[in-house]
Amino acid sequence: MELVIFSALDGLQAHLEQYGDLAILAPSRLEQVTRVLEDARPPEALYLDDTRPAALPDLWRVITLARRVGVRVLVNFSGPTRGALNDAQAAGLPTLSERDPARVAAWLGEQLRLGRAAPPRLAMVAIGAAKGGIGKTFATCVLAEGLRRRGLRVLVWDSDISNPGLVPAFRIPSSAPSYLHLIQRGPAHWGPDGIRPFIFQPEHTRGSANGWGGIDFLIGSHAVARAENDVRLPDWQGFYEGVARLEGYDLVLIDTPPDYLRRPYATHALQRGGAVVLPAPPGARERMGVGHLLDHLREHAPERLEQCMLLFMEPERGVTATVKEVAVLFARRYPQVSSLGALPRAPRLASLADEHDGYISMLDLGPHGPFAAAVHQVVDALCGRLGLTPPLPMPRSSLWARLNARLRGEGALAARSPAVA
Repeated sequence: MELVIFSALDGLQAHLEQYGDLAILAPSRLEQVTRVLEDARPPEALYLDDTRPAALPDLWRVITLARRVGVRVLVNFSGPTRGALNDAQAAGLPTLSERDPARVAAWLGEQLRLGRAAPPRLAMVAIGAAKGGIGKTFATCVLAEGLRRRGLRVLVWDSDISNPGLVPAFRIPSSAPSYLHLIQRGPAHWGPDGIRPFIFQPEHTRGSANGWGGIDFLIGSHAVARAENDVRLPDWQGFYEGVARLEGYDLVLIDTPPDYLRRPYATHALQRGGAVVLPAPPGARERMGVGHLLDHLREHAPERLEQCMLLFMEPERGVTATVKEVAVLFARRYPQVSSLGALPRAPRLASLADEHDGYISMLDLGPHGPFAAAVHQVVDALCGRLGLTPPLPMPRSSLWARLNARLRGEGALAARSPAVA
């Protein structure tokens, strides 16, 4: 069910997230509500209260429009418009006069006959950021490969359809199926059986004889990601529930877009029991963006903030702030948020991987170097936070292997390394 809520009642959306089969859209202005109602496929229900500044005639105008297009309307007048309750009841509308968000959510659940949501079977991990170029897609790639080497089965969901960086990174062909086609078919097709044919399974990220797991993909093709095919938030939320019920995977990594106010995908994942990993370079602008997103998550899911994890990255050349200094600042301001560790910069490995004819991971180009060691440490910390028990132990390199790798150099390693089997 799609429910539009026009309310500033603190905590209401978080309480409503406890219900299953419910996609929530929460516009902040009445004009936005009007546009949603005038859509070719309007929502099924609309809840309005008087906690946002809006004149009573304007509220009635929206109510009238909603009823005209067949949308069920529920109203809660407990403040300045409380005197209009009798008129609403006379019009046949379900009414309430309550300011407690838990009671309002329970009333809505009863009125709409909603059932409590079952917890997702899969570990759902959103990679979040408040600005582009912060390393979100890079973090998704290295985490997926590190988890694969622990014998885990990973599904990578590319939700940043405006800039699908995972497509070139993993050398995904244009012929790969796009889940955007499936979303256009409607909610009846968003169950696990409907989603499975749209999962792309490339040969170069399959499991191998050494016991590695695999990486599969849900890709939103750039060719399909046009303005008219934009994914509405309720549709994304409904599709999320189907992905969370998939079998055959240990976890889902969701590469989310940076416009977290318009597309609060990481927020939804957190509210629905998932976790959020935030790449955190120490530069001033980057850490400010991370702080903005953490403030947003703290506002909308305060009880889940301990499921947010910072993934620090060593600074680029010329940046004076250090990871150690920035980590202290974040720990002081967000004590509930943990750290997964830090990834060193490896520009040569990244360039070699980009220039390779086919797909190859940075972990294969420098398997005994400091970058690979840091990735394995971060992945181990992530598994511990998610409660996952990987089938394979954390890869370790002997002293001789590390010395030999240094003697040969990364260039020699790249020349000898075949594409990932």
